[in-house]
Amino acid sequence: MNNRIWWAVILIVLGVLFWLGKFDIINFYWSRDWPVILIAAGIFYLVNTLVKGKKRSTAKQKNNILRKLENGEIDAEEAIKQLKKL
Repeated sequence: MNNRIWWAVILIVLGVLFWLGKFDIINFYWSRDWPVILIAAGIFYLVNTLVKGKKRSTAKQKNNILRKLENGEIDAEEAIKQLKKL
């Protein structure tokens, strides 16, 4: 998620919490509950960052296998085996 979408999601969640609190659907009190929002946002950001890092790592491994294939270091069958392992 890019930063604009991230901030939009945060604002929507906050708005929904305030709205539901106003109608006594949930007991949301900003002075009490704001740390929970920060923790949830931090966990979401951390997981998102870790997933992106894993995707980059896998892409790098695929590029290395294809480079070896291109340079003749491995044959097509070996490249297919290595790609399937990923």
